[in-house]
Amino acid sequence: MIVASPFNGKTPRIHHTAFIANDVVIIGDVEIGPYVNIWFGAKLRGDWGKIIIGENTSIQENCVIHSTVRGLCKIGKNVTLGHLSMVHGPTEIGNSTLIGINATVLQGAKIGHGVIIAAGAVVSGQADNKCLYAGVPAVKKKEYPDRKMGEWGSNLYVDNGQKFKKAGLGQEIPKEFLIND
Repeated sequence: MIVASPFNGKTPRIHHTAFIANDVVIIGDVEIGPYVNIWFGAKLRGDWGKIIIGENTSIQENCVIHSTVRGLCKIGKNVTLGHLSMVHGPTEIGNSTLIGINATVLQGAKIGHGVIIAAGAVVSGQADNKCLYAGVPAVKKKEYPDRKMGEWGSNLYVDNGQKFKKAGLGQEIPKEFLIND
């Protein structure tokens, strides 16, 4: 289901290359960039605040993304949100970051680029670039100063999403919500 917000009438804007699985729910002020892939059961509710998803980002099964009234939830490029993860804005997640399975990113969190948030972790503050965070609450466990910021992981999901799209397993995006460039 891809619909306008009944709260404020704002509509999703979805790049025509995105893969949106058949049962994904996208409501309201949600902007989805090129080659984003959003997998089965995910919910993106931009009814109160804005959600921006950067290019090549993978939102995996049963993720939930929402924000407070007039809040911004900004997710960068080449990000992977693992299965069952929760992101509640306002928040910002930097490029090439991995949010682990069942991890939670809370209001006010600011996660840098190249960060790894371990499975089950809960982040409520700042996460420095190229570091691993784990625990509840999440704390820095390791720094990766030489971590390559490659896109191989997100590109695997981009390729897979395009295969699912070609196989007819994605939603038809309403024309009024499409971004064509």
